[in-house]
Amino acid sequence: MSSSPASPAQPPAKISFGLSPALIVTLASLTAIGPLGIDMYLASIPQIATDLNTSAAAAQMTLSAFMLGMALGQFVIGPLSDKTGRRVPILIGSVVCFVATALCAFSPNIEVFIAARFIMGFSGAAGSVLARSIVADTTTGLATAKLMGIMMMINGFAPVLAPLFGGWVLSWGSWRTVFNVLTVITALLMLAVLLFVRETLPVERRLAGSVLHAYSGVPVVLKKRRYVGFMLTMSFAFGALFSYISGSTFVLQNVLGMDPGQFTIVFGINSFGIVAMSSLATNLVGKVGQRTVLNIGVSSLLTVAVLLMISFSFGINYWVTLVLLFALTCSVGLIFGNSSALAIAEAREVAGSASAVMGTIQALIGGIAAPLVSLGGEHAYMPMGLSILGFAALTALMLWTTPRLSSDFSADGK
Repeated sequence: MSSSPASPAQPPAKISFGLSPALIVTLASLTAIGPLGIDMYLASIPQIATDLNTSAAAAQMTLSAFMLGMALGQFVIGPLSDKTGRRVPILIGSVVCFVATALCAFSPNIEVFIAARFIMGFSGAAGSVLARSIVADTTTGLATAKLMGIMMMINGFAPVLAPLFGGWVLSWGSWRTVFNVLTVITALLMLAVLLFVRETLPVERRLAGSVLHAYSGVPVVLKKRRYVGFMLTMSFAFGALFSYISGSTFVLQNVLGMDPGQFTIVFGINSFGIVAMSSLATNLVGKVGQRTVLNIGVSSLLTVAVLLMISFSFGINYWVTLVLLFALTCSVGLIFGNSSALAIAEAREVAGSASAVMGTIQALIGGIAAPLVSLGGEHAYMPMGLSILGFAALTALMLWTTPRLSSDFSADGK
């Protein structure tokens, strides 16, 4: 009895989306306002405290103000765009962000600087929240996951290049020079929005009713269990990453003794871990189930966090700490794109609200992480380790309690 020859394995289907390369780069760059607004000036925070005659805690508040602005901005702008469309809010946001960044450069005192940072974060949030909404408007299925991964990969270059560029600027200028450069960057982004971003939400698909009705999508997405699970997975993973970002300034410089140049190089290398793993996760779309990759990333993050705390309990070690922090950034690179795509897929019909809730919670968690890691003062490292471990545990809890579908683990998402 003969058997018929086995069918040859079919190659993964090519995933395409109808967006121009210029628009994809613009959207990814808009989401980079967050890392650019943070990473370029991190090494100058001690200088800001000295120059503006304030405490280290007050200087650190400029980071929390920016994150709070990002949180509120995404919550306000995202749902509103489900009613007004995407282009007008993103254009207004880019203009205001440009003005606020310029104000940061000329702030005469810490109070004005903190206020300007809040406005910069609020207006810059338009780019972050609406870039994800535009992806949801224009793609479906694996194309969404692929594009989210590509944007995350391009976006990942911001924390790689920003500290290096910021450190270079700081080597011949001051923190004000850093914000002058950021002003030029926000001006270029404003021009890119004007040239390349077109309306992606047709009038017939927009929410009707009053302005307040635009926010009716928020409770809708919060009732979606899988959306909430994937959204919190990403947000708590960001909390672990931001614990490292906000704590690294003092831990690497004040505790491990790095100068600003060394800190910038190490921070850039660690950020490259996000880029490399985001690239890997993007290449695996259509080949490996999204949730499989997500499980690997979350398991790795939790393992690294536990090892970091064990290491800290015996006293901080220079090379062990650097290796584990690099592994931390690699782990989150496997998490962000897949968790974002899985969350958005659960609430595509109110993409603005879904993107807003995701970005708001993420930014709020970042704002919480910043003061947590500074509780022990400028020379303490245990608060950073505990914060990373706590957020890593919450990340794992969220993912592993989120209801599963077979499509989560299938390569084709079906």
